[in-house]
Amino acid sequence: MRKSLILTEHITISSTILIVLLGIVLVSFSLIKDVLINPYRYFSTGLSLEEIQFFVVYTSLIVICVLISFIIYLLLTLRTRAELMILKATESLDASREQFVKIYDGAPVPYVTLNDKGEICNPNKAALRFFGGVLKEIEGKNLFSYGSKEDLDKTERFFQYYKSKVPINREEMRMIIKDGSVKWVLLSVFEMEAFGGSGRTGLATIFDITEQKQLDQAKTEFVSLASHQLKTPVSTVKWYIDMLLSGNLGELSIKQKDYLNIVFKVNEEMIDLIDALLNVSRVEIGSIKVESKSTNVIEITESVLVELSSQIEEKKLSINKQYNDNLKNIRSDPKLLRIVIQNLVSNAVKYTPTDGVVTISFKDSFTGKSIIVSDTGIGIPKSEQDKIFTKMFRARNVHDLKGIQGTGLGLYLVKSIVETMGGSISFISEENKGSTFTIKL
Repeated sequence: MRKSLILTEHITISSTILIVLLGIVLVSFSLIKDVLINPYRYFSTGLSLEEIQFFVVYTSLIVICVLISFIIYLLLTLRTRAELMILKATESLDASREQFVKIYDGAPVPYVTLNDKGEICNPNKAALRFFGGVLKEIEGKNLFSYGSKEDLDKTERFFQYYKSKVPINREEMRMIIKDGSVKWVLLSVFEMEAFGGSGRTGLATIFDITEQKQLDQAKTEFVSLASHQLKTPVSTVKWYIDMLLSGNLGELSIKQKDYLNIVFKVNEEMIDLIDALLNVSRVEIGSIKVESKSTNVIEITESVLVELSSQIEEKKLSINKQYNDNLKNIRSDPKLLRIVIQNLVSNAVKYTPTDGVVTISFKDSFTGKSIIVSDTGIGIPKSEQDKIFTKMFRARNVHDLKGIQGTGLGLYLVKSIVETMGGSISFISEENKGSTFTIKL
């Protein structure tokens, strides 16, 4: 419609200009013809000065009118082309916007836009289904007010992130919807330019992971139950092997002792795996409670080194201890802290080749207390470092090592426990040079 109006306006004005030009030419035709045939006649016939001046002015006006008309026509053509280009771009933009609205509204994932206060503005159909309400019940309500009481601190932190324009990327939280049920979601919120170019708009995506969480919970409970059931028989097997190896039930041949030692080692690995599974299950179920008390970190570390002494001696490793007496008596959970230190030191010993060095450092500074475990081992490939705390993950260079068993649960468990205790873990690593893990308490 608008295109037709632009073209009609262009044709009308162009026609008017052409008619004016044609009129000027027709009116002045005889004079122009005379000038073209004998231009010197007017200057040799004794015309008066006024007549010559009139002729010159009249001719100049004709030329000026023609030039102005041509310029107007040229500008009109350029304006029409520009308007048509703008119209085409506008139509394309409108079509894109219409397509975006259709995709946005019909997407299976709940999307909402937020104003600067975090209030919901434009929920799509999936969001309406998720929250279980009609548009007027949801619009204007603060998105972060849906957070459950259990996640109150997390929800408040996310709200502060949004107000500070910090992106929220796939963060887990629980939301309470209209019918009172609790939904587990992955929340992402990103800044985007508001329509019309004014104000502030955030785009939030809400992935419902309730079913996945329920499956994980059922799996965790099953693993926990199975691990508990396995714990008793493997402990019994260990007790009987100890009795046989002690010689209390009769002397054994060297070959029999060798076989029993192999069984004992395999049984120990099974016990370690069951313990790891139980600890992971406790973390995921949320049954681990931090019981802070006076804890001697040096004492815990020394007991771990005693446990690993046979492996350390077998590989001829050097243990570099850089202890700080300030960590002899700190407030922490000794049982949980022992699991953390045991896993980190065990990994350092396990993945450091013969004649390598393992360094255990304790630091106390104004930023807090730190436990640092370094090694000169195989390191972690750079391309896989972002997955190192993922459950059941083992780096590719570990699979190439013969005789080294692992579950991929250790670092996942360490990170979970450290964060449960309110601390943090970080690392730096270079393949074939070693790794350094730092725990901040």
